[in-house]
Amino acid sequence: MFDGYIRDHAQWTPRAPAVVTPRRTVTYAEFDADIDRMGAALADLGLVAGCGVVSLRAPEPYVHRVCLVALARLGVPSSPWEDDAADVRLVFGPGEAAPGVVRLTAEAVDEVLAAPHRPLPRRDLDPDALIRVQLSSGTTRTPRRVGFTSRRLAIATLTNIRVYGAGRLGAWVPFSGSDSLLGFSMGVAAWALGAAYCAGVFLEHLPQTMEGHAQGVVVMTPVQLRNLLSVLPAGFTPRPGWRVQVGGSALPASLAREAALRITPDVWVGYGATESSRIAASPAACVQDVPGAVGIVPGGAVVEIVDEAGRPLPDGESGELRVRSWRTADGYLDDPAATAQRFRDGWYHTGDIGRRLPEGGLVIEGRIDDRMIVDGMKFMPSLLEEAALDCPGIVDAAAFAVPGPDGLDECWLAVATIAGFDRDALAPHLARYPGLPPNRFAWVEAIPRNAMGKIERQKLREALVAARRGAVDV
Repeated sequence: MFDGYIRDHAQWTPRAPAVVTPRRTVTYAEFDADIDRMGAALADLGLVAGCGVVSLRAPEPYVHRVCLVALARLGVPSSPWEDDAADVRLVFGPGEAAPGVVRLTAEAVDEVLAAPHRPLPRRDLDPDALIRVQLSSGTTRTPRRVGFTSRRLAIATLTNIRVYGAGRLGAWVPFSGSDSLLGFSMGVAAWALGAAYCAGVFLEHLPQTMEGHAQGVVVMTPVQLRNLLSVLPAGFTPRPGWRVQVGGSALPASLAREAALRITPDVWVGYGATESSRIAASPAACVQDVPGAVGIVPGGAVVEIVDEAGRPLPDGESGELRVRSWRTADGYLDDPAATAQRFRDGWYHTGDIGRRLPEGGLVIEGRIDDRMIVDGMKFMPSLLEEAALDCPGIVDAAAFAVPGPDGLDECWLAVATIAGFDRDALAPHLARYPGLPPNRFAWVEAIPRNAMGKIERQKLREALVAARRGAVDV
């Protein structure tokens, strides 16, 4: 389905850049031809419509994108490499033959991409057939398989164009791989617009990429944005033609303001889930006075805040967020128990705690299962984290609970700092914020986060328990 976007622009704008890597720029005409070449080779290996879901990971960013789109052109649904339930695994490199495994060596890939171009025939695909499988992250403790049909992907792409792009062409740079929904959907949206999709770009490359393109879109987490600010080269001037979309966790107002001054004034916040795609978005300047605000709900979706009995709550009251839209999945693939838990009466229940502002904006306070009870007080860890991140010198922070000697939960704050940070400065800083629980500090090199920027609190708990046993230092 989405391979058709590339085929269209190969005809309309053949010399426009389609994929940009640190080593090369590939035009739409070149990209489309390589997709045909790879598609023919994969079909010869038995990867054709009806073969099942193919999990894919290629070591070279451009080859990965070529294979991803080639499978779609063949009518073969793809999935991330970590999808253990995939029917076939496409492996790059030498090795022994094995059932359910298709191999391509580096030499074979080079030979395929050097072959003469023969366009593959156009397919009349079923819009309701499965075209992609994504693994959920952040909204479930165990990753679930979420299916995308061509129809659902097209609807989600339209929303992404309106939210991420809104008139932006240039280069689109997601700071997560195409195995994540964010990285995958950014590529599809960029190709639908005729923009260039940047693959294999790291933070140290981004300033040069932004200086080399008059406009574009970059999507990253708050931690990545903070790191980008720390590596901006001397003489870098703000790029008003670029948009920075920030998601995965709350964007501190101070960080948003610094990014607007030093990188681009066009900074956005957003919120979504693999199961429901984009849920909310807004320019950061419109919501920066409300901690945790993630913007308004784009058209085509309805969001409600409900209590434990599923009854809608009035504006301002906190409860679970549920969403219903054309771009929301019907359930998890081959997992009726998890589907029944999250998908009920046409709604997807996110497991996130939030509230609605009077003017319609959404505020995300955290996960239901992350809510902490310390000294009899319930609170969301994001409140403590946001306060810590406002302290100069704090790079990242994560609050988590660990049972103390009496069996009751203690609040800990894992903190990553710049070199030379005065650790004695953090406690007085936090004391200025009312309503925070008593806590202890764990000083770490980095906060463990998944590909979408979500804090992996269980890893912090396990590390602290190990440290208490004398296994490691905290």
